[in-house]
Amino acid sequence: MNRRLTLFFIAAFLPIAALALLFPERAFRTPPVPAPATATGADIVAFVSKDCPHCAAFKAFAASQEWQVELYDIANAESQALFRQLQEHVRELRQSVPTIVINGHVLQGYKDDATTGGRLKTLLMQYRTDKANGVTFDEFLSGSETAKLETAEGACDKGCSVDIGSYLLDVPILGEVDLALLSLPTLSVLLGFLDGFNPCAMWVLVTLLTLLIATRDPKKVWMIGGTFLFVSGAMYYLFIAAWLNAFLVIGFNAWIQKIIGLVAIGGGAFYFYEAFGKDPNACAVTDLKQKRKIMDRMKSILEKSAWPAMLLGVSILAVSVNAIELVCTAGLPAIFTQILAFNEVSALARYGAVGLYILLYMIDDVVIFAIAVYTLHATGLTKKYARFTLIFGGFLMYALGALLLFAPEVLTFA
Repeated sequence: MNRRLTLFFIAAFLPIAALALLFPERAFRTPPVPAPATATGADIVAFVSKDCPHCAAFKAFAASQEWQVELYDIANAESQALFRQLQEHVRELRQSVPTIVINGHVLQGYKDDATTGGRLKTLLMQYRTDKANGVTFDEFLSGSETAKLETAEGACDKGCSVDIGSYLLDVPILGEVDLALLSLPTLSVLLGFLDGFNPCAMWVLVTLLTLLIATRDPKKVWMIGGTFLFVSGAMYYLFIAAWLNAFLVIGFNAWIQKIIGLVAIGGGAFYFYEAFGKDPNACAVTDLKQKRKIMDRMKSILEKSAWPAMLLGVSILAVSVNAIELVCTAGLPAIFTQILAFNEVSALARYGAVGLYILLYMIDDVVIFAIAVYTLHATGLTKKYARFTLIFGGFLMYALGALLLFAPEVLTFA
């Protein structure tokens, strides 16, 4: 390994090792406890937070009892609105979780399975014995009756305080916007944009456009260049979707998450090396011999007279080149798919986020392609701009890696 690159890796991992020694309970934390089955209209309704230990204890107990629970994450705007409605019926209700509602009874906090858990079992049994005279959660909120608050014994067991307005922003015209809901799309945009700026993906496009422009055939520029961009984007989408599905099949595993975190730390170090240790516009993966082979293939494709043969050839070129260059950009997709996998969002939201990632991943290539078509001159990134994106990407990868290792709940969005 390059000596300078080794020094970058050592410098990157030293602070992580120090943090692991200072916070071993964070670095070597066991996987989260099981959660109960969730169901709309369940007999038990609970407002919880992902980073609240009392909520985790309640969910573990509910799972052991095989209860169905209608869970509301307090970080969500809809959950916060329901919580405010609940406060109108329970005046002494604090902004604290877990807050559990059964048959018009409201409990806040969770001490242990014997005390709070036992009280919940009693309330649930009473409700199920005489459901005809019971009160569902929706009926309680729509009615005019108030309820007395029950709290877990001991001041330290009354739950975790939350600020239910901290995730909301009052935007003119749009009204209240939940910032937590914007976090996943924002991450998709940011990581996709940074992933697109890498020398391994850029030089092939610039070289191909240079050869196309030399033919002085606008149709070839549009058709061949456009096909190369489309196939490159489609292949990268399939690559990230496959990686995401692998994580979903494996399921949540704390140690896999930590391995990805370490990969991200190493990726951040590599980005810093790319920015400061060498020419940022030079690709470290594809050597000169490989580049000559790829250029020869480009020339042979453009020499073909039949359009189907040219389009097929450039499609195969796009697949083969991107397969090689994936080595250069594996870090950011690994982080992105891991974050997507352990967030509890719908399949549509997950694959929509992947699509948004790809859209921003391709945006720089599309801009370069548009400039080439308009000016009939192919140009790549300036060295200064390439270095800036590598530095910013390095900081981002390093920060995300540290969060995956020590505070993964920060990357869990509503």
